[in-house]
Amino acid sequence: MTSEQSTKFAQKQVQTFVREATGLVRVMSPYSAFAYNILNIGVIFPWVYLLSAGAFPGSNIALGILITGVFASFLAFAYSGIASVMPRTGGDYVFESRVLSPWIGFPIVATMVLFWFLQWDALGGWLTAVLGLAPMFTGLGLSLNSSSLLNIGAWFTTPLGIWITTIAFGLLATATLIKGFRLFVRIQWVMWYGFLLSYAVIIGLLLTTPHAKFIAEFNSAVSKIAPNSPSDYYSYVINYEKSQGFNPNTSFSWAATLGVLPIALTSLGWVGYAQYQAGEIQQASSLKKQLFINLGGAVTSAIMMALLAFAFTRTVGYDWLAAAANASFISANLSMPIPPWFSNLVVVMTSSPILIFLATVGVFLNALQVVYNVYVGQTRMALASSMDRILPEWVSRVSSRTGTPVNAHLLFFVLGGIIYSYIYNFVPGWISLTLAVTAVATVMYIATSLAAALLPFRMKEIYNSAEISRFRFGSVPLITIAGAISAAFSAWMLYYYLTVPALGVAYLPSELLMLAIFVGWLVYFAVRRWYVKTKLGIDIDSAFRQIPPD
Repeated sequence: MTSEQSTKFAQKQVQTFVREATGLVRVMSPYSAFAYNILNIGVIFPWVYLLSAGAFPGSNIALGILITGVFASFLAFAYSGIASVMPRTGGDYVFESRVLSPWIGFPIVATMVLFWFLQWDALGGWLTAVLGLAPMFTGLGLSLNSSSLLNIGAWFTTPLGIWITTIAFGLLATATLIKGFRLFVRIQWVMWYGFLLSYAVIIGLLLTTPHAKFIAEFNSAVSKIAPNSPSDYYSYVINYEKSQGFNPNTSFSWAATLGVLPIALTSLGWVGYAQYQAGEIQQASSLKKQLFINLGGAVTSAIMMALLAFAFTRTVGYDWLAAAANASFISANLSMPIPPWFSNLVVVMTSSPILIFLATVGVFLNALQVVYNVYVGQTRMALASSMDRILPEWVSRVSSRTGTPVNAHLLFFVLGGIIYSYIYNFVPGWISLTLAVTAVATVMYIATSLAAALLPFRMKEIYNSAEISRFRFGSVPLITIAGAISAAFSAWMLYYYLTVPALGVAYLPSELLMLAIFVGWLVYFAVRRWYVKTKLGIDIDSAFRQIPPD
């Protein structure tokens, strides 16, 4: 072996990361990342409005969302600050593993993103089918008096229809993302502006439809879909739930309104999700751009959600919404011909097929974007941990032609889009075991908030050279204040999840499953760390003392 060969061999032996660059390309503009964040946060997610009304009668849903938005803004500021210091692919995993410890960061984020995002692969398909396509075809069927369209709409709500939809659009998303992230960025503009159009149409229909007209149109639609149902099905829902012991007629309550906060956080907690592909966002090291992406996305989403909640409850009636939510979403003691998703209810307010299409196409496109963004988050976290040699090297392989992690995309499509979505839709009792997944996400928010708060003290050199270091309140860094507030708020919400049965999270078998998965990833990390150090001769810990490759 020549001297030159020996030198190259030695360099290869001590190379900390799998390679010196990720191979990803920065093709997403800050505005595109802003849109990505809002579509990901999920203004359209129905449980925020239904669970709030059904679990906490007397709550002011819009007010609860706005209060959550205020606290989520501190989380968004924390994300903006730490992301501007470490604008690298991997998001929470990179932040927590570098500032706190890989023993904390990897198992927490792997539990949520590598494992439980498989659930979101399935939920993305559910949203696309049930919240987007089913209301579209049902509304058009009602408008055009077409039983065929009504049957198509009903099919999209069946387990088979949801599973097939999940596979079909998961395959589309995987193929697009493998083709290139730039292509996805272009497609997302259609999703973004389609969503904005539908949102405007939905708000317009809700604000211009009198309550009495909604009742009449809802009853008429139910009679067409289920002719044997009571003629005044609107009143029947309220009366039936009262007969079952549920009381929707509760006056305003601050305690109930505070109950909305942990529900709204299931959407607004994802204010920093775009950071999973930070290595593909242009000007990601700019604090101003990061604040626009994260804080701007949080504030905009909170306002849009609050307006939708206000318009929704105003038109359909709070008492009825609470009763319908309890009937179909919480206790499941009544199978409603038209479930109370807002996209289902909006389509009965107009007989115009054009308005029905415009109201639902953007909901479908937003749901489809969720299918895409889940695969993006999974693959980028997997790539980042593979670059650190925690996951096998083949996971992080990036195509030199397309600049995308092909292996990771195929892996998660098979695991989540096909296998897990089958389990989710067809295995009885499985969903009950996943209830505590919300708590896992909140633990991740706490860890990232603490990482942001401790950044000025644990990574002084890179922090002091960053723009965020200039912002202080007295002698205390603003990022420390924001991180501390968001960590405390997230811990408060975690307490709610674990102690308030109405939220549906406090289920011991599910909690034990979450803990077992976390322990499993912790053991995996320990074994992998030992293997890399003893068999490959690489000190894996050194990776976590530096910012990952770009």
